[in-house]
Amino acid sequence: MATNFFQQQDLARRNTKILILLFMLAVLSLIVLTNVLVMLSFGFFQGQQAMRLPWELISTISLVVIAVVGLAIVAKWQQLKLGGRTIAQSLGGERLSADSKDPLQRRLLNVVEEMALAANLPVPPVYLLPERGINAFAAGYSPADAVIGVTQGCIEQLNRDELQGVVAHEFSHILNGDMRMNIRLIAILNGILFIGHIGYYLLRAGRGARIGFSSRKRGEGAGAIMLLGVGLVVIGYLGSFFGNLIKAAVSRQREYLADASAVQFSRNPRGIAGALKRIGGYKPGSRIQHGNADEVSHFFFGEAISRWAAIFATHPPLEKRIRRVDPSWNGRFSSPHPEQKISPAQTKEQPAEQRRRAMLAAIPMLLSQSSHQPLPAQAIVCAILLHNPVNNPDATAGFTAQLQQIKAYGGAALLSQVDQLTDAVQRLPLPQQVQLLQMSAPALKQLSAAEFQQFDQLLLQLAGTNIQLRQWLCLSFIEHVVASEFDTKHVIRRVNQQTLTDLLPFLLPLLSAVADGAGDTTAANIAWQAALQQLGLPEHSTKPTVQFSELNNAVLPLLQASPAIKEQIWQAILAAVKADQQFTAAEQGLVNLLALLLEMPVPHTDEF
Repeated sequence: MATNFFQQQDLARRNTKILILLFMLAVLSLIVLTNVLVMLSFGFFQGQQAMRLPWELISTISLVVIAVVGLAIVAKWQQLKLGGRTIAQSLGGERLSADSKDPLQRRLLNVVEEMALAANLPVPPVYLLPERGINAFAAGYSPADAVIGVTQGCIEQLNRDELQGVVAHEFSHILNGDMRMNIRLIAILNGILFIGHIGYYLLRAGRGARIGFSSRKRGEGAGAIMLLGVGLVVIGYLGSFFGNLIKAAVSRQREYLADASAVQFSRNPRGIAGALKRIGGYKPGSRIQHGNADEVSHFFFGEAISRWAAIFATHPPLEKRIRRVDPSWNGRFSSPHPEQKISPAQTKEQPAEQRRRAMLAAIPMLLSQSSHQPLPAQAIVCAILLHNPVNNPDATAGFTAQLQQIKAYGGAALLSQVDQLTDAVQRLPLPQQVQLLQMSAPALKQLSAAEFQQFDQLLLQLAGTNIQLRQWLCLSFIEHVVASEFDTKHVIRRVNQQTLTDLLPFLLPLLSAVADGAGDTTAANIAWQAALQQLGLPEHSTKPTVQFSELNNAVLPLLQASPAIKEQIWQAILAAVKADQQFTAAEQGLVNLLALLLEMPVPHTDEF
């Protein structure tokens, strides 16, 4: 049964609410323990002071604890505001370049690209971690800023099928909405553990404390500070204890789900099962040696650090994970066997997988290679936005004007690339043009901020005033997905609480544009009525006139919609597209673009 990613994202949101509740209980415990510790350290429970509680001091201490925990969370949140690449770099990861000569790295990049297209997601940047353990992770707030991290051991020890299974598992975390929850978990746990860091600081300070004027008072003051420091360290360990329990509780079931979803993507349960068996038979296992591994252990494919107790494990036991995807497993792990190869004849592809590979193979090699380099990738995007004078002779003047804009904003080098690639790009059906757009995203993210700003201005000029839905979607995709690399305001970090009724002013113009793409006025009205019926809206609802300049304002509210609302939006879009009982290549391309732009968790398929 196919995974409903909208429901899984909603479950991830509920898990986040549980996480916040557990965090509040942990902070309450810290407040109580810290108050008791301070009063013990300074003798408030001795003599007459034991008869009454110093409520003013208790209030002050409580506010200080809340402020300290809050500031620690905000500081970590700010540190992580750039999204996935911050996590990858904190683990020593290096971003892989498309022109890498290493065959293992190239194989990894190819697998990530294939899985991104299968999941209908932007192709994410890939980071390689210098670790012997077999492991991987996906990190970010949303598909727009997501990255994939893979260890050296992973690409050396796994064959292609197994590597594909691991990467598919990580893409499942992206679609299931786990990444945002994982980042929040880092920030929250940092707040809980910060009390212990203060204790270590007080222990060092207590050794040189000089309180009062007499040696006795100095000794008493230093002793109190030392006692307070020791106590806070103990509280910090308790915070770590409960923090690890929280981490384990919210992570394990999501790993089972990602394993199942990986089978759905890769169409090959032996891939992920083989990777898990390889970990079990490999001496370094899935361990990560980097000092920051504990902080982000819940991100990884396998258990990243050794645990002294199973209750703290962020992942289910290997044996249970393997049996869920391979019930016939004989209980034996695989021996290390670098670069083992499985012949194509051993892997039976499903029809949908065969169609996907055929579509990828249909993209000319020139375009596929060009999408991996920054300048040619810019030319591909320009070519998608250009008018096509071959199909529409009336567009010749506009096409000429667009070429002049490319030269003015992008220079002669970009114009030359556009001249070489435009015919090949425009001969492709829209679904394959969309795939080229997805494949170009990592290369475009390698531009400098100034280069991207200039490129973005060029795209706005190319789109002009006579813009169509296809062009607007392509332009909006670039301005959201690629711009997130240069401006954090494009990173979607939260989900709003607006209802479908609240979002109708933004949604209805978009549905009107989708309906207009159906053809003539009659077909557009039929598509419009189908969308209204799907949403349960009155059939006499006025169909808005599409103004793409105003539609730009609809992107952010729709992106921030809750998963349950997004599912309703998605079904309305499909109803409008399918109203004519046909599903053309152009319609499939538009649907894929809409899902990409609005971050709809819908894997690519030929059958909606």
